[in-house]
Order: sequence, then structure tokens, then C-alpha cells
Amino acid sequence: MILPGKKNCLKQRDFTFRLFSLIAFLIFFCVQAGPVSAANGTAVGAENTLIIDFFSDHDLSDATVRFEESLENVSLVFTLSSGKEILKSETFNLGSVEEGQEITKVLFWELEEDYGKDRDSYTAQIFVKDGSKTLESRKLSFSYNNQYLSNLKIVDFSADSEKASVLITLMSSANLGFVQMPEPAMVDLDLKLLSGTDIIYSEKTENVPVTDAYYKAIIWPFLLEKDRNYTALLKLHSHSPDITTAYTSDFRAGEKVEIIDTDIDVDEYGASVTVAGKSQVPFDGVIRVVLTPEDGDVQVFEETADILTAGKEDTVGIIWQGVPRGDYNVKIYALNLDGEVLDSHETVLRVFEPVAEITQSEESPAFGIKTAFGIFLCFAILLGRKKRGRKEAR
Repeated sequence: MILPGKKNCLKQRDFTFRLFSLIAFLIFFCVQAGPVSAANGTAVGAENTLIIDFFSDHDLSDATVRFEESLENVSLVFTLSSGKEILKSETFNLGSVEEGQEITKVLFWELEEDYGKDRDSYTAQIFVKDGSKTLESRKLSFSYNNQYLSNLKIVDFSADSEKASVLITLMSSANLGFVQMPEPAMVDLDLKLLSGTDIIYSEKTENVPVTDAYYKAIIWPFLLEKDRNYTALLKLHSHSPDITTAYTSDFRAGEKVEIIDTDIDVDEYGASVTVAGKSQVPFDGVIRVVLTPEDGDVQVFEETADILTAGKEDTVGIIWQGVPRGDYNVKIYALNLDGEVLDSHETVLRVFEPVAEITQSEESPAFGIKTAFGIFLCFAILLGRKKRGRKEAR
């Protein structure tokens, strides 16, 4: 038989033991948590910088860094290695940076084609340095091929002088002979326009639902330089699975216009042609109409068009009085100042009776009648005012 006093003592000892065990466990957990956090952060002097985003694949690397204080001699160092071999190293000297400033840099590895396909993995690293001191670094590993988006398919990503566009669809999966309906996906889109390695435009769209097919086109909101090479970079981040992939599209900027086929009018008096700008390189040129008869001389007519950029239209009118009766093959061209044909359209014309040209001698009588009528009208008004003034004086 256990006495009540002894029983209470045992309960107190049990409670004390459990409390001590809990405290010891918490102390052990806190001590172990510190090294795990530091290992994941791989940061030295993290109070000065913060690597917001870092991505790399076999073709390129992309990093965004935010500086928490002003620094004088900053550089970003990118490296790509396989095993112990460093394949590529590139340094961007930034110089002075301000507190709160964010800087994004894109680097193309430009490895030889098919180089290293037999390698199992790569490691990309970025180092943020102030002089020779490393403020922060980050690394990631990947295989030769891009990670596979199991539930999404990038049908097309392309860019030109007008816009960049992407088309994404869901992928169905087959299971035991049955086709499963694809599950909706959520993605983030990060688009950048590069000139060399300089980022001249960026746009992000987050939490985009893809339920069937998703299409997005972004027209460049500024003018591009003619004959300059540009690269459009799209990073697509899938929420589930958590995968980021990158796609690029290169283009050379140039003038581009389109003759609107449904807005062309050609008759015996002349032609009306509507052209639309399709590029952020301004179109500066002419509309040329060539009339080719079955028999006779070819006649050419030109008219200067307005300067056009993407989304703008202009209707050009051309008059050809005096074209002889007959059937004509009509070719319409949009040409820039270098004589390059940017678009064309072909149609036919039948002139039943030629429209007589208005000569200077025919214009003179009409002009004289109008002038005389105007003078007479002004004289009548002036005379009426004088008579009214006399009556008021009386």
C-alpha cells in the first residue's frame, strides 16, 4: 500500500522529469536549427545584399540582387562548372550601388553546340562581391536538358519587331488505356527584352490560370532601333510541380507594314489603299500602284504614306485621271525609303470610259466664276451694312 504523501511525491518527480525532458529537447532543437538555416542560406554578410532570384540552365543564367545599403565597388560573378571543371566564368562590374537598388543580369553561357551532353550534371553559381569580399552567394545544379513540365506544353514562344507571344496548353495523360482530363495549372510569366545582355524591358504576370489553352501577346511599348539584334527571354514558373523553365527568341528589328486587303478600292478615278503598322520600327515610305494594260505603256503612281508604328493605320489616296479605256493588271506595293517591298497586293481594273484630265485652261473659268461670285457676295453684305447704318443714324 502506497501512502498519500509518498504518492504525491512520485507525481511531482514525474512532472519534474517530463518538464526537464521537454526543456532539454527544445534546447537541442534550437542548437540544431541554427546550422541548418545557415547551410540553406549560403550567405556571407546577408545584411548587405539579398539574392532575390537565381535561375540557370545549360543556355543561360538570370539573377536579381537587391542591395540593402550603399556600396562602392560591387561586382556579380557567374560561374558554370561540371564536377571540378569550370566551364565558364563571367564578371559584371557594377561599381557604386544605392541602398534599396535592385539589379538584374542575364548571362548566356554560349557553350559549343552539343558540348557536354555526356555530362550528368552542371552547377551554376553567383557571387555578389564588394571588392574582393564575397557578400553572398548561391548555387544550383541541373542536368543538360531543361526540366520537363509534365502537365504543360509550350506550343509556341516567338518575338519580332512588334511583339512577343506565347501559347501554352495543358497536356493529357494516358493511364491504363484511358485518357485522363488534364488538371488546371497555375503559372508565373517573366518576360524580358534584351539587347545583348542589357535588359531594356521587363514584364511579369503572376498566378495565371491555365485551364485549356492560354495565349498572351505583349506589344513592345517603345520604339526599336532598325537593324539591331534583340533577344526575348521568357521564364515560366509552374506552381505544381515547382519548376522554372526558360525560352528565348531572337530577332532583328526592321520596318513592317501590312496592306489591308479588305480596305482597298480601285476604280477608273484612282485607288484608296489602307496600310497598318506592324512594327515598333517606324515605317517611312510610299505606296506605289502599277497599272499594266494588255496593250500599251505601264503607268506608275506613288503617294507618300504617314509614318506608321504598330497599331496605327493610314489610308493613302492616289488619283489617275486620263487612264485610257481597257483592262489593267493592278499591283500595289508598300516600300520603305530604301526601295524594299514590305508588302504587296494584286487586283484587276476595267476602265470603260477614261476620265478626262482637268487642264489649267479648264480650271480658269471655273475659278473666275467662283471668285466673281465671292466678290459680289462680299460687296452685297458690305452694302447692306452701310444702308442699315444710315437708317440707324436717322
